[in-house]
Amino acid sequence: MTRKQDFKKKLFIYTPIAVSLCILGALVYPNLDTLLATVKTAKPFYLFCSLLFSFTSYLFMGMSLWEVLKILGHPLPFWEASGVSFVSTTVNYFVSSGGVSGFATRAHLLSKRHIPYGISVTSSVVISVFIYLVLAVIIVEGMFLQMLKSSNYGISLFQGVAGVLFVLTFAFLLILLFFHHELRSTWSRKLYHLVNRILFAFSKTRIPEETFLQFEAQLSSGIQTIQARRYELPMVLAYVCLDWVSNILILHYAFRAVGAHMHTSTLVIGFALGQIMTVIPILPGGLGAMEAAMTAAYSGMGIPVGMALTASLVFRLFYYLIPAFGSIFIYWGLRMSEPRYDFSGRSHRRKKQGEQHDREIPEQLP
Repeated sequence: MTRKQDFKKKLFIYTPIAVSLCILGALVYPNLDTLLATVKTAKPFYLFCSLLFSFTSYLFMGMSLWEVLKILGHPLPFWEASGVSFVSTTVNYFVSSGGVSGFATRAHLLSKRHIPYGISVTSSVVISVFIYLVLAVIIVEGMFLQMLKSSNYGISLFQGVAGVLFVLTFAFLLILLFFHHELRSTWSRKLYHLVNRILFAFSKTRIPEETFLQFEAQLSSGIQTIQARRYELPMVLAYVCLDWVSNILILHYAFRAVGAHMHTSTLVIGFALGQIMTVIPILPGGLGAMEAAMTAAYSGMGIPVGMALTASLVFRLFYYLIPAFGSIFIYWGLRMSEPRYDFSGRSHRRKKQGEQHDREIPEQLP
C-alpha cells in the first residue's frame, strides 16, 4: 500500500471521529464543573445496573444472529455467533460507513467459519430490517408521547418526523432490494463494480467475476430459505425488541445513578430523539450528536443539564466505549477458535517421499 493510499484510508477512518470529538468537547467544556459535581454523587449500584443491561443488549444482538443463522441452515455455536455479532457491532459504531463496516466485519468473521458471504449478507439484512422497524416504532412512540405532554413541539417534531421517514425508508429499501429479484440483480451488479473500483483505488485488487456469481447464487438461496421459513422470524424480532428494551434500561439506570427521577414517557422521548442522531452515517455511532440531542431534550423537560449530560455520557461509556475495548479480546478469541488455526503460525507437514523427519513450512495466517 502506497503512502497516498494509506493516507486515504486513515482520513476515511479518523476524520469522522475527530468531528465527533470536537462536537463532544464543545458540549462538555462549558458544563465541566456541573458534570464533575454530578459524577461525584453518582450511585454505584445503579451504575452497575446500567452496565449490566449493556451486557444484555449485546447478548440479545448475538441471539438474533444465532437464530437467523439457524433458520438459514448454517448454525454456529452460540458463543461464536454472539462474538461475531459483538465485534461487528462495535466496529460499525467506530468506523462510520453507513453500516458497511459492520456488514463487512461480520461477513469476514463468518467466512472464517465457512459461512458463505451470501448467507452473511442475508442474515445482516434480516436483522437490520428488524432493528430499523423497531427503532421507527420507538421514535413514533416518543413523538406521540411528546405531543401528549406538550403543545410546543418546535424543532423536535421535525426531527422526529425526519427520523421516522429515514429509518422507514431505509428499511423499505432493504426489503425491496432483498426480495425483488430483478432489482436486486441490477443493483448487486452495480455495487459489485463500485466495490471493485474502491478496492482498486486502495489496494490495486479486484473481486473476480466468478466470486461475484457465486455470491449471487448464495444470496438467492438464503432469500429462498428465509421466505420458506418466515414463520420462524418472530423469535428474531423478539430478540431485537429485547435488545432495544435493554438499551432504554441502560439510560434509565444512568439517570437513576445521577439522582434523576422521571416518568417513563419522558425517558422514551429523550431516548428516541437521541437515537435519531445515531443514524447520521458520517458520525461514528452519532458520537457528540446523540449526547447533544439527549441533553437538550431532557433539559427541556425539566431535568438539570448536568444530570442529563452525565446520564447521556454514562450511556455512551457503557454501551459504546467499554464494549469496544472488550471486543478486542473477543476478536482475539474468535481468531484463536477459527477452524484449523495454528497458534504458532506454522503447520507441520510430513513429506511423502521417504523423508524421516518433519519439516516446518511457513504459511500465511488466515
